[in-house]
Amino acid sequence: MARGWGKSEEDLGAEKEQAREDASEAESRARLSREHARKVALRRSLELSLARIEDLLAKTRNPDRRRALETARAELLERLEGIGPVD
Repeated sequence: MARGWGKSEEDLGAEKEQAREDASEAESRARLSREHARKVALRRSLELSLARIEDLLAKTRNPDRRRALETARAELLERLEGIGPVD
């Protein structure tokens, strides 16, 4: 084989390093995507629970039951604030 046509050891090492960096970045993006999906699902679940409690509050006349629902609503609102906005 003629000189200069093959890849040098430095080129091979650099390619392997670049491949490792690319794999690491892809793994990081996948991890962020999974975390984002988990947050979106949790937020949606809390919002649905909050809507159900709001509906029950509108229908409930029993003071003890209303107090329990209001406590649950406050807890859900606090948990939603903890999650923050999900884009």
